[in-house]
Amino acid sequence: MTRTHLSSFCCSLAVLSLQGLHASAQTNERLLQERLISPAVYELLHRRGATTRQQRIEVVQDACAERQLPPSDCEPLRGTNMIDQN
Repeated sequence: MTRTHLSSFCCSLAVLSLQGLHASAQTNERLLQERLISPAVYELLHRRGATTRQQRIEVVQDACAERQLPPSDCEPLRGTNMIDQN
């Protein structure tokens, strides 16, 4: 498995692990306020116009694969970052 595939896989695991944290829809601003995403992830989502859960997943996976985010934002199963629910 290449590093890119591994990063995408780990990012997917992190997203799946976070699905149960919040039942209600949340904005990117709210996710940032609750420290569920980092400022770097927030800026990336904002620049790319990602507002739905699926868009967030795709943007973060691509950014992690291209090393556009710090490693801490791409680590799997880390509860204080990444993407949450739509």
